[in-house]
Amino acid sequence: MKEKERVIIMLKYPLVLSDIDGTLVNADGNIPDRVVQAVQAYSAAGGRFVLASARPPLAMVNLAQQLDLAVPLVTLNGSLIVNYDPHAGSWDVFSETPLYARVPIQLYHEIVSHQLPVSMNVYSGLAWIANQHDQWNDQEAAITGTMPLIKPLAQRLATGLTVHKILCMADPPVIDELAALLAAHPDWHLTASRSKPTYLEISDQAVSKQTALHTLADHFGLPLSATMAIGDGENDLPMLTEAGLGVAMGNALPTVRARIPQSVASNEDGGVAEALHDYAMAD
Repeated sequence: MKEKERVIIMLKYPLVLSDIDGTLVNADGNIPDRVVQAVQAYSAAGGRFVLASARPPLAMVNLAQQLDLAVPLVTLNGSLIVNYDPHAGSWDVFSETPLYARVPIQLYHEIVSHQLPVSMNVYSGLAWIANQHDQWNDQEAAITGTMPLIKPLAQRLATGLTVHKILCMADPPVIDELAALLAAHPDWHLTASRSKPTYLEISDQAVSKQTALHTLADHFGLPLSATMAIGDGENDLPMLTEAGLGVAMGNALPTVRARIPQSVASNEDGGVAEALHDYAMAD
């Protein structure tokens, strides 16, 4: 109990969920030095700084190690939350919400039948699976530092593979068309959001970074009013609007800036450090 009392006294927001791409890291995929220092100062004061990303677990490990984070990782937009020990390099599942088993193969067939030029990528636990290498998943591999397994998707999905998230990448007009296709199938129980104009992140409708925020606040025994969230994309909006304080990056999408009035510098200028110093660790 003493630790909890110390955290609440010293920090205005003792739990912070932060997006990664477009938020924590710069365009080169690196965490600015001032952000590393701010996160370490926040953690040293007793704060829990949690990475919350559409990325799969293996694409978050190096960042968690760099920041020395011994807290859960919210991966795949919240469909898979894992406990990761950066010192032992060990994993265990904290919570998971996969898609309904029949849905991924149905979506695959719809994409094929509509002849949509989409790069469909499936995430199952620690695995990232794609039909083939293409410009889109090569780009994603460069961003995340991980590589997809190249396997026949139709065959794997037909066996009832547990799928936590599907990432579809394409030019923006194609993404618009795919989003409309998903909206026409409410029976699939899916939610879809753009983490960037060319990325459509698809998961079970019960999944969001908002649900992850609730789960972790409950786990740490904190009210939502004691939480802060930082992000830049549409998939960040659920946690930004639900947290005690939502902070939009200076480079956030217009749809995000329109909903979240509190903002800081861009990811290139270390806006996360500004958010921690000015709000989370404010007197």
